[in-house]
Parts: sequence; structure tokens; C-alpha cells
Amino acid sequence: MKKRLKILIVGFFMTFLIVMSIPLVAAQQTPSPPSPKPTKQQEGVPVVFNEDTLFTIKERFGGYSPETRVEVITQRLQDYAKDYTLPVNDLKIVSEKIENIPLSVITGDNIEIVTITNRDAQAAEYARDELAQIYLQKIKKAISHYREERSTGNLIRGVIFTIVTTIILLISLFIINNIFTKIYQRLKAWGNTHIRPVYIGTFELIRANQLDNILIFVTQVTQALIIVGLFVIYFPLIFSQFFWTQGWAVIFWNSIFQTLETGWNAFSNYLPNLLTIILVTTITYIILRFSKPFFHELSQGAFHLPNFYPEWALPTYRLITFLIIALATIIVFPLLPGFNSPAFQGISVFLGILFSLGSTSIVANVVSGTILIYTRAFRVGDPIKIDDKFGQVIETTLLVTRLLTPTNEVISIPNSEIITSSIMNLNFATKELDKPYIVRTTVYLGYEVPWRKAYEALMEAALKMDGVADFPAPFVLQGELNDVYVTYSLNVYVNQDYFKDKTATDLEKTRSKLHENIRDCCQQAEIRIFAPSYEADPTAYGPAAESFVLPSGENN
Repeated sequence: MKKRLKILIVGFFMTFLIVMSIPLVAAQQTPSPPSPKPTKQQEGVPVVFNEDTLFTIKERFGGYSPETRVEVITQRLQDYAKDYTLPVNDLKIVSEKIENIPLSVITGDNIEIVTITNRDAQAAEYARDELAQIYLQKIKKAISHYREERSTGNLIRGVIFTIVTTIILLISLFIINNIFTKIYQRLKAWGNTHIRPVYIGTFELIRANQLDNILIFVTQVTQALIIVGLFVIYFPLIFSQFFWTQGWAVIFWNSIFQTLETGWNAFSNYLPNLLTIILVTTITYIILRFSKPFFHELSQGAFHLPNFYPEWALPTYRLITFLIIALATIIVFPLLPGFNSPAFQGISVFLGILFSLGSTSIVANVVSGTILIYTRAFRVGDPIKIDDKFGQVIETTLLVTRLLTPTNEVISIPNSEIITSSIMNLNFATKELDKPYIVRTTVYLGYEVPWRKAYEALMEAALKMDGVADFPAPFVLQGELNDVYVTYSLNVYVNQDYFKDKTATDLEKTRSKLHENIRDCCQQAEIRIFAPSYEADPTAYGPAAESFVLPSGENN
């Protein structure tokens, strides 16, 4: 109910503002182009009284020009009409001569209003008496109409008409409000029963709630147009009842008709472009609606295309969407109203310059992001290492790639930087090559420790770790024989299913647990772990001191 009331109020004030602005608009209207040069029959200065043209004066009389004669005639008509004590029927034609020039004078109560000469009659192609009779009838009719409009009875009739018209308007608004209230209630009820989605085959083109919203919107627009139409009819009818607002009514109707005519001509001229825009927009919308579920199913693995990976589906959909919209924009843009105007072109050039100056890095990142997607360097969820940055990929866009580090920090790396860096993907070999991921760590043990004993301790530490693959078994490699210690590399195959949903933090915890196990097992086996930078003589710490050879080659 409140929404309907708002529509009524908005419609009233919109129409009221339009009506009140009409005199200002009319005063500022551009003058119409000059009419063709009048013929002899059409030449002359018109006598306008009470906004009606009575006749024209074409000839001079004595020392008075046609313009001066018209001013005098108009002033005398107004004086006679305003004096209600002067009856209209007292107006008559009197024939007389001035300096032997025959004249016909329209007079009343000794007030000469119009003087007609033979030259006036000749210019009008009438006899002088006949022309005087025509002028007399027009003057009587104009004065009678002038007084009738300003009579008390006419004003009372205008007030009564205004009251009746206003009551009819209010009743009409009340009826319209009730009718549309019931329509909205019916549409709301139909939303759950009668209104069904629009399908093309098995594809849902428009959902039921969308169709319901469209119908409600169309109904609201129709209601608003009806209300505005009532006010458009109401105000001119009221204005036409009173002589001081009759001009507004004429200007209002002329403005309405002129606006409708101008709008219709513009619409007719623009209709081919409009149909092209609607056609292009419709085709674009249908293509995008059909392509979205297609690529969604492709990304879910519902079906496969040769040499097309599921992770390419959504990026490909975005690229195709961008290209289709760009193509549609290129087609539609020149068809928009005012496209060829200097202002429109100036704004387009300005925006183009801004885009060109500010889009260099954006274009580089978009191109790099596209290359990374289609080279399949990584996917969302993969733990990767880019230079010295390690984390799990949580989002890939055309501009940046975001990593979640083991310390729950999010790093946004521009794609243009990633494309020039080395990328270590810890999941690629597992997912694509079916080779389990290996957790590797380096341990430095002294020469006095038999390598078999070292192997046993390191293997025991590996088997205690959670997520170790049953097959293949962990293995140890001897990397370098340094001056005072041997470099051992412990390699542990992890269970692919165990680490399927693990994060980068879980991988760090797994590596930490492996180090804990190594320290425990080496301590239990009485094996001393060296630091990488240790350079002291280890012979003082073990039973092999007597046979240990120093780097210089001399025995202790």
C-alpha cells in the first residue's frame, strides 16, 4: 500500500513540475524557422485581441503606418471590452467622408474603433461596406467572448468544473490503486503456482523468480504511466477553464504534441539501430547463458574434450566471455545515440588515453596469467615455491596469484613476476605423473659412524613419520664426503591420499616431525649429528681417534 502511495505522489509531482516548467520552456524555445514570404493576399499587420487574430491591416491611412493603426485599434478594443457599461450591440458601422475620402467607421457610444478605407477594401479584395460588415461581426464576437470568459458565471462554472474534475481524478486514482494492488497480490500468488521458468529445450533461459520480477516491474511501469497520463489530462482541462491560465493549457498541449512528435520521429529514425542493438544483445546473452553450464560441466569432468584439461574450463569461459562482450561492444558502440557528437568522441578519446597510459602493467599481468593457466604450472590447492616464497595456491586470477604461507600469511604475487621466476610444484608429479612426493632432508654424521648403522637409524626415523607410503620404501643417499663429516640424504615417500587435502602448514609440520624422529633415533643409537659448518677435529670424541686421518694427511 505504501509503495502504491509513493507511486501516486511521485506521478503527481512529476506532472506538476512538468506543467509548471512549461511557461519557462516555452519562453526559452528556439524561434521556429522563418515561414515563406507571404503573398499579397497574406501581407499585413494582424490585429490580435484576446489571443485571437481578427483581421490584418495592410494599408496606411493618413500619416499612420499599418503598425500604428493596429496599436490604436487593439487599445480601443481593450478599452471598449473592459467597459461592461458599453453594450456589444451598440457597435455599428457609420459611413462618412474626411477630405472627400469615403470611409466606413466601426463605432460604439461615439468611440471609433476601426476606420476602413477603399484602399483597405481593395487590398482585402472586398467592397468597403462588405469588409466593414465582416470586421464588425468579428469584433462583436471577440468582445462577447472576452467578457464571457471574465464573467462571474464563467468563473463559477470553472470552479465547479475544477472541483468535479478533481473528485473524478481522486476516484480514478483510488480505483487504479485498488486494481493494481489486486494485480500485485495475484502476481505474488502466481509466483509459486502459475509462473514457470522459460526453457529452450532442457536449458533454463529465465528462472521463475526472474520472470515474476519482470512482470511486477512491467506492471509498476504501466501503473506509473496511467497515473502520469491522468495528470497530463487533468492539468490542461483545469487551466483551460480560466482565462488567465488558458495560455498555459495551449502551451502544454503544444509541448506535449511537439514532444511526442519529436520523440516518435527520433524513435522511427533510430529504430533500425535499436533493433540491431537488441539483436546483438540477445544473441550475446544467449551465447553466454549456454556457454556457462557447458564449461561448468567441463570443469567438473562430466565430459572431456581431446587435449583439454578440466582446469582450463573456467579460465577459457572467462576469456570467451570477455571476447564475446568486447565484440558485441564494438558492434553496438557506434549505434548508440550521440556516438558521432564531438562531446561523445572527446570523452572516448580521453578514456582511451587513460586506459593506454595505465594499462601497460595490467596487460602484462593478464598475458602472463593466461600463459600460466594454459602451461599448467600450478593449480588451486597446489603447494608451490616461487623463488623464496613457499605456500599453497588459494586463488589464481588473470592479474595476481595468491599463496597461503605456513604462517597463514597471504602473499599476492603479480603474474608478470611469476612468469619470469622458477616455480617448484610439489603436487604436479603426484597428480600428473603418478609419482609420490618425496620429503627429503639432509643429515651430517661423522666418519666414525658406520654407514650401515647410520642407514638403520635414519630409516627407523622415517618409518615413524605419519603418512609414509607403504611402497616404495624410504631410502638414504650419501651425498658428499666432507672434511670432517659425511652428508646423508634421507628420502621418504609420502602417502598420496594422506596428503591430498593437506596444506603447506601440514607439510612443514611433517618435515619438522621427521627431524624430531631423526634426532631421537640418532640419540638412541649414540650417533652424533654435526652442523654443516663444523670444522673441529672429531677424533677427540670417539674410539676412532687413533686411526682418523686429518685433512693434512698426518696421523695423530
